[in-house]
Amino acid sequence: MKVSKLHSYPNHDLLSEIISGKQLKAASPFYSSASLRLINPKKLNGMSFITRLPTQYIMPSAFIENDPSPLVKLLGKMGGRMKIYALPELHAKLYINEKSTWVGSSNFTINGFSGKQEILVQFDGNEARWSKVFDTYMKDSVEVGQSDLEKLSHWISLGLTKIRSQHYTAHETPENNAKTPLTFEDFIEWLADPKQTHATIRKHIQDRVKGKNFMSGHVPPAFNGAMSFLRLSSKHIPTLEKASDNSIPYAVLEDFASFVRKYGDHYRGPKGGYWRNYLSTKLGGAQYTGGAGDTVAKKCLVLVPAYIKARLPPQFG
Repeated sequence: MKVSKLHSYPNHDLLSEIISGKQLKAASPFYSSASLRLINPKKLNGMSFITRLPTQYIMPSAFIENDPSPLVKLLGKMGGRMKIYALPELHAKLYINEKSTWVGSSNFTINGFSGKQEILVQFDGNEARWSKVFDTYMKDSVEVGQSDLEKLSHWISLGLTKIRSQHYTAHETPENNAKTPLTFEDFIEWLADPKQTHATIRKHIQDRVKGKNFMSGHVPPAFNGAMSFLRLSSKHIPTLEKASDNSIPYAVLEDFASFVRKYGDHYRGPKGGYWRNYLSTKLGGAQYTGGAGDTVAKKCLVLVPAYIKARLPPQFG
């Protein structure tokens, strides 16, 4: 594996060279609308792109790391010639066309190719070992379709999902934390941390995640719903930080019920059940009597502020 060039200040000319081939494989945590607009769909026969996107589209995630709208536009122009893959923990930057392979630190953004201090190592040809790495990452990923991206764009327009900045993600990730912060997967890891508060409530939700009382499907919509609710109504966070699940003030529960009535049908369990069907009418749901869904929702309302504080306190909202 012989290095042909070392780019220590990658610029727009290098980005143009990368996207000039007929086939492109790209893996980058972040992209920009401007960089995607440089791609000529008439000249590019095929593109596979791995990036940070959600892996599920049955409910809104409170935060995502990339704007889906430029991908929707490019996918609309390229159709089946473009494949997009979601890999939320991706850190590598890898670009392959039929002429060369590039590996380094530059994201697929205009800023990543702006002549700043970044590194890209170039190898001649479609280097087989790097292609194998790309294919391995692709197997780790989940393919995302145009309807998924359009759904994500709709959730952003409703305010249920917010795009957070690249700096926020890169700078605030807790040490030794493998999962992307403020995601359900990371929340599960946080639940198991004995150093965190609310040990009894954490244990209750942990048990449900593992399937106790056949309630594993209740937790993801309760977590994601509580996250979006508290991002939109962050005034309630200080109150919930002092509350238990049995002492949540009426005003908070009223606002939460309004949120559920307005947006609850956007949240579904892993098997497709609607979140509102898990909840009583007191919490904006469809059941006339309280049930286990209310219990999980209230516990998540108390846990989520503690989780936010532990993970990313400075920039929530």
